Formats: sequence, structure tokens, C-alpha cells
Amino acid sequence: MVATSGRLLAQLLQKSGFTPLVIDCFADLDTQSNAKQVIEVKSLDLLEVKQALDVLNQKFLIEKIVYGSGLENQQKTLQFLEQHYTVLGNSFSVFSAIQNKQIFFSKLKQHAILYPEVSFQVPVDNSNYLVKPLAGEGGIGIKRYVAGTGDYSGCYWQKYYQGIAKSVLFVANGTEYKIIGFHKQFVTKIGNNEFVFSGVINQLDMDIKLDNVLTGILQRLVTEFSLKGINSLDFIDNAGQCYVLEINARPSASLNLYNPDLIAIHINSCSSNSCLNDFSPLKSYQAYKIIFSEVILTINKSIDWPSWIVDRPQVGSIINTGEPICSIIAGGKNEQQVEDLLLLRQQQLMNLIN
Repeated sequence: MVATSGRLLAQLLQKSGFTPLVIDCFADLDTQSNAKQVIEVKSLDLLEVKQALDVLNQKFLIEKIVYGSGLENQQKTLQFLEQHYTVLGNSFSVFSAIQNKQIFFSKLKQHAILYPEVSFQVPVDNSNYLVKPLAGEGGIGIKRYVAGTGDYSGCYWQKYYQGIAKSVLFVANGTEYKIIGFHKQFVTKIGNNEFVFSGVINQLDMDIKLDNVLTGILQRLVTEFSLKGINSLDFIDNAGQCYVLEINARPSASLNLYNPDLIAIHINSCSSNSCLNDFSPLKSYQAYKIIFSEVILTINKSIDWPSWIVDRPQVGSIINTGEPICSIIAGGKNEQQVEDLLLLRQQQLMNLIN
């Protein structure tokens, strides 16, 4: 497993009968308890990952790699992994094409798929734009554009559209796909970053018209990019109108809500000409939320963590302002009940830490 945080993938693999080895940037308690060995790195930079692999290769015969978030900014690492191992996920060429915003939005335009207007140079009409990094993840670096301020090299501009940030999780084999579920996204403001991803809650009652639109969009994009494995597509729902934002061409955080069997489906769908396995959809509301620290925090004692907390930090961890402390899980009969439970559990978490 290679990811910024390998906990989710390690947990899913371990529950599905695999023995994971993890290279990630946190090495939290949950990752350690679900992996045979964890190597903590400062980043997923190629040199750091190669050094971690050298350590693991001394003890294990590594043949296959599953990757998660974090390679958006480190595509040379994915290219290296593909050259030396069997990568169970989208290929480097597919991943890099998805990440190339000019290619991605040109394909959307070619297929008549709606998206918020974009510009790769300072827009003449510069009102109501967001500025976004060309290579980024989790909403980090997305800010409201203020003309004449900042260094915007490595960025592009996109019109800000009102609406609800949502996503659809799906599995594909290069030509076919199946929708796993729909979600509403939580975002939070951290410093100047107003749109940092902080979690998801599934949507059981999607508008039929919107469902049909997304079905058509996915069919075109899966075949256009030859997508494989589990991916997600982010979009803005504006009164039933769908505006595509991006594709996350790797397993995403919404997998936290689902049965661990989906990781085996991810692996199988990455094989050539494989059929897509059936799976059971969610029948209740489930949510996952990342809790960010509002102050500099030190975990200086052993804590008896409740079962609804994941990504538990190690004793001695220093968590800076704006960094994730851990994540919480909640479920319930309806959306409001789940969101209320998330808020209650967040308060309980902070009481526990303090």
C-alpha cells in the first residue's frame, strides 16, 4: 500500500484476508494494527518511497502495489512503481491524463459534459473565481481568487458555482462500470483554504434525473480514459443540474462507508477483461468525518479510543493547527440523525483528548 494515509486500504485488505505492507505519512495506530509492517515517510516523493521499499524488500517479496491518495503531486513515484511492480489501479498514463487539467476539461467539453468554466491564464472577468492547484488533493490549496494578489504559478482558475458538493463512487474495468454509491461531501475552512475535504455521508435518495445524467457521464468517461478499479467523480449538484469537477482515479475516502469486500472487487477489476463483481449497496445512512486540530496538540497519554474513531494517532504525536487528529464514523436512520451524531462524537472526542 502506498498512500498519504494507508489506514483505510490496509484495513480493507486485512479484513479481506490479505496481509498488507504500508508506506504512508502517518503510521497511525489503526494502520499499524492492520498491517504486517508500516514504513512512515515524510512525503510520497520518489526518493522517500524507494528508500521505504528497500527496507521492505529486505524482508518480503513484493509483487503488487495498491495506491491511494497522495500521488497526485508525486506522479514520478507512480511511474516508478508501475515500472517495477504490478500496480493494482489505474495505470500511470491514465492517472496522469486525468490529472492533466487541460486534457481532462477538453475531454469533458468534447463529450458535452457540463463543468464550471475554467481558465489556464488570469481571467479577464476575474469576479467569482476560485484558484486551484494543477496537482492537488483533498481541496488543499483551493482559494477564492483575488485579482492582483499571490503567486498563482502551478494553478488554474475555475468559476465558483453555488450548489452541494457531491461525489459518486464507482468500479470500472476499462469499458464497463457499476455505481457503488452517491455521497454528499463535507468541506471545512482551514486558514486560507476554504474547501478542504473533511468527510462524506451517503445519499440513499438521489434525484432520478441526476442519477441518469451521472450514468451517461460515467459511461463516456470510463471508456474515454479506460478507467479501472474503484474511482470517484466529484461534482456540484445545482438544483438537479450536474457540473463535473474532477475524477479521483484511485480508491477514495468514501470507501470508509462500505463493506471491506469492495477491495477484492477493486483488485479483480484491474485485471484485463475482468467481469465486474456484484456487491450489496448501503441500505442505511453512514458517514465519515475527518477532525482537524484547531490548536497545536500533543497526544501525551495513552487513550482508550472508542470504536467509532479511526486513524488514531500514536502517543507522542504532535499535531499542528489545521492537521487531522483522527476520523470519526457514524450511522443512522436518516441524514440529520447521522449529522447530529457526528457533532456529538466530535465533542466527545475533544473531551477525551483534553
